[in-house]
Amino acid sequence: MPLNFKVIHCPKCNEEQPRVRKPKGWYEILWGGNTCKNCGCKMDRFGKERS
Repeated sequence: MPLNFKVIHCPKCNEEQPRVRKPKGWYEILWGGNTCKNCGCKMDRFGKERS
């Protein structure tokens, strides 16, 4: 599983995501990723929008 140490931005609103994240659900706990606080977009650990 490759790790991503780069800063990621939300694919919808371009908001910079924090480096220290608070996972919102089992998917984010197991596979990484984030949910944007600004628009609610769910993304993977590389900053691509999840379906």
